[in-house]
Amino acid sequence: MIVSAECPGYILDIFVSVGKEVDEDEQLMLLEGTDEARTQYFVHAPEAGKITKIFVEEGDFAQEDDDLIELTEFN
Repeated sequence: MIVSAECPGYILDIFVSVGKEVDEDEQLMLLEGTDEARTQYFVHAPEAGKITKIFVEEGDFAQEDDDLIELTEFN
């Protein structure tokens, strides 16, 4: 499963690394939006699983729907 950006923003912090097991709704990263208030928002895991790939680095800019993290479901 690919976790994508819900809206454009800068990657401020990444809380996970490849191989980390996460719970459903766990915070994966923090983004800063491009709105006037520069609203910060968290990206959450849509389900429990294991991080298999991270497509971005801190400081990167992500467009809406850009791939952020690949998450493999537990079997």
